[in-house]
Amino acid sequence: MITKIAWRNIWRNRVRSLVVIVALALGLWAGTFTTGFYQGMINQRIDDVIASEMSHFQVHDTNFRDEMQIQYFIENALDIQNEISQKEHIVASSGRVVANSMMGSANKNGAIKFNGVDAEEENAVTGLSEKLVEGAYFEGVKRNPILVSAKMAEEYKLKLRSKVVVTIQDLNGDITSASFRVVGIYKSGNGMLDATNAYARRSDIQKLIGMQPSDLHEIAFLLDNHDLAEPMANEFQDQYTELEVLPWMDLATGMRYMVEAGNTFAIVIVAIILIALLFSVINTMLMAVMERTREIGMLMAVGLNRNKIFIMIMLETLFLSLIGGPLGLLVAFSFIEYYGANGFDLGAMGETYGELGFAAVVYTELDPSAYLTITIMVLVMALLASIYPAIKALRLNPSEAIRKI
Repeated sequence: MITKIAWRNIWRNRVRSLVVIVALALGLWAGTFTTGFYQGMINQRIDDVIASEMSHFQVHDTNFRDEMQIQYFIENALDIQNEISQKEHIVASSGRVVANSMMGSANKNGAIKFNGVDAEEENAVTGLSEKLVEGAYFEGVKRNPILVSAKMAEEYKLKLRSKVVVTIQDLNGDITSASFRVVGIYKSGNGMLDATNAYARRSDIQKLIGMQPSDLHEIAFLLDNHDLAEPMANEFQDQYTELEVLPWMDLATGMRYMVEAGNTFAIVIVAIILIALLFSVINTMLMAVMERTREIGMLMAVGLNRNKIFIMIMLETLFLSLIGGPLGLLVAFSFIEYYGANGFDLGAMGETYGELGFAAVVYTELDPSAYLTITIMVLVMALLASIYPAIKALRLNPSEAIRKI
């Protein structure tokens, strides 16, 4: 009977109840969709970091990443690469020679990160050939072919078959130069990556700096599961103690923090919105209690005990929350699924995000566990919001309440 009375009570003032329900639904929709948007953006950034930049883990000389000097290379690196590549879950690997260099054209000189790669290995790890917008993938030029980004091509005024001169320090400390010819122009969608990275054949750079074919600066490994990156990196670090083996989240600046922050983002955003809604629900229920002072007094006078009054007020609050909460989650789920399939185009802002390494089109997504967490938070909010109005009702004196108009 108490449940039926509570249900009828919330519809005695339909407008007020509907306002609370709509406020709850809109608040939860906004918080949940924002969370799905952020989660999708972060997951895309993670995928891009792994696919285009860092792979799942990399192997270096212990001093290379700090100094970025070419003398800090891995001796007999091909043997290490082949040995690790035989392990389970390793999908592909790429051995690289990496050097900070100067590149000059007829229009500009500037610093670049010069990557010497094996064309087949690099394509298996990063899909570099699929990012070409002009030219061919290390084909069409026999001597010293080079791939530059579209951004570089614009800044240096380069076209296909344009000649550039790369100046670099060799292993003996001498400055040496060689001319390269543009064979392809790529665009990765990551402005920071495109700004500095150029690619040449590994053997050409090794010959230029006097490095043995078996020596490398960097070995990148691609796995079949993102979650295995850190445990496998730790495993190989224990095996190759004289080298540095790091997973992608420690190679990319700020990525570990971004991943950890993303795990709590949903809770924080939704909690802020629910706290704001909490006071709205409390205010509404207090108004409902004060308007029904005489009625509640009469119920007490005819023998309805205080516990049942308390439960009745709490049920009214719960009913409002259990209508507005699921409605908001359902709408948010629909939006997240739609934009997860079709993408949310950031428009003009996409170019700015692209310069920072984020995608211009965001595919929203949210873990099922997040919906459960948000549902529990709504229930907790509803219980908290019902306590004070229910206590206020219990404090009414039946004889005084009946006399009130």
